[in-house]
Amino acid sequence: MPSRTDKSSLQPVFPDLKGKRILITGASSGIGAGMAKVLSEAGCRLVLHYHSNPEGISRTLDEIKDSGVEVQTLQCDFSRLDQIEEFFEQAWAVFAGLDGLVNNAGVVTKSLSLADDQAKEFDYTLAVNLQAPYRLSTLFAKYCLADDKPGVIVNNSSIHGQATCEWFAAYASTKAGLDALTKVHAVEWGQYGIRVNSLAPGVVPVERTFDVLYQPAMEKKWVGAMPAGRYGSVEDMGLATAYLLSDATSWMTGSVLTLDGGLIARGNYPHR
Repeated sequence: MPSRTDKSSLQPVFPDLKGKRILITGASSGIGAGMAKVLSEAGCRLVLHYHSNPEGISRTLDEIKDSGVEVQTLQCDFSRLDQIEEFFEQAWAVFAGLDGLVNNAGVVTKSLSLADDQAKEFDYTLAVNLQAPYRLSTLFAKYCLADDKPGVIVNNSSIHGQATCEWFAAYASTKAGLDALTKVHAVEWGQYGIRVNSLAPGVVPVERTFDVLYQPAMEKKWVGAMPAGRYGSVEDMGLATAYLLSDATSWMTGSVLTLDGGLIARGNYPHR
């Protein structure tokens, strides 16, 4: 997968993650594949979900095969909410339980509201980006309680949940909702030892956007607005996910961890 992060920086120092059983949704490409790579290097046993990209999940498996960790893949269409419970039962059964859930799967919908006046795009985005994580998180908590074990949930949100623009009514609404859901679930389930946090990425080039974002004009436009001076990488997101899953954040729950190179911290101010 395309990346500009030095591989030597990708060795997470989270020894407590070794052997942990983690479900990552949407792992066939992009950020989900980056998460799988970093967590495999940390020694996690992985259940990797994909929807409609079997070639992509095969590439993810190729990327992590040298880690030697146990991995199982499972397919599910999260817009079909009636399929989620059976999918989760299968995921839980792979390693006789799960220690962590990473709700990464999502769709990036771009549509003007007046062009979606029947809310077809909105409803589809709501199902995949918010209702599916709600169902999966609730099932995860239910199963953890039944086994009397703690657990960790990481929701992959977006900076669009905090600051957004035109064309993103559906996407931004679901990401803002996911941040709110993170806080509610953290409050409801903290008493059971279940931590819930959000990761909010900024601009991270992935397979479908890499060529566009690295066009000179686009790179100048976006990277020039970031105090950190570079795009994020899928490995950056993977390392942040490992951090949120690890004991390093054992007192962190109900939080949104923003990784955007300082993009929204700058706001709309001109460069001076």
